[in-house]
Amino acid sequence: MPRRSAVLALALLAAFAPSAGAAKSSVDRYIHPRFADFQVRSIAVLPVAVRHPVDQASDIMGRELERALAPVGYRWISTAMLRTSLNTAAGSAEIDALVERLRRTGALDTTSVRAFGAATSTDALLATMVTTWERETIDLTQTGQSMTQIGLTAFLYSARTGELLWTRRFQVKGEGPYNNPSEGSNLLGVSSSGLSSTAPRASTSLDPPGYEEMASKLAVQLRDAVPPPPKPAAP
Repeated sequence: MPRRSAVLALALLAAFAPSAGAAKSSVDRYIHPRFADFQVRSIAVLPVAVRHPVDQASDIMGRELERALAPVGYRWISTAMLRTSLNTAAGSAEIDALVERLRRTGALDTTSVRAFGAATSTDALLATMVTTWERETIDLTQTGQSMTQIGLTAFLYSARTGELLWTRRFQVKGEGPYNNPSEGSNLLGVSSSGLSSTAPRASTSLDPPGYEEMASKLAVQLRDAVPPPPKPAAP
């Protein structure tokens, strides 16, 4: 059996083994005390897992993450690039197995991460999982506000050792304008600086921000929280 196929087969078998990083995944944030020693320069990005599968959630969040992370100083290997580089059914199956493992257990195990790293020659693996994907709307007869909310947990693993290097939870929420039917046209709108009087609205104007807008904001938060890459060696 070719070495790459053997490595991927091992990873598929290990993908459902107990997770070494499960305990740390329960905290809001963590960074390995010797993060700099791992000299992470290239990071493979897994497809976004969704704890409770929702149509388009993985695709929308994945696009926004790749867009936001591009300027950060790592060499990013996108999901599409991963599938192309592995170029086998076993390779795609391994990617999907890792995502399913994360969705079911909330963490990845050391063995499968190391096996994946050996097959892809990357320094680290970024895994993300959507934990909240909600949108509630109201109409003109209801009092209150509509809202869109997204929660996500990110994990960065060493592809060489399988250790958890960094994890953090993120949550963003966007609300539509406040509606009080008893006040007729005296509706209050919510702006970034607080409440403001506005003209009468149609029901659609009570809607909250879309998923794409909130996913973009969350992706920027993640980008700003990712530990920076190591500084280039002095000449």
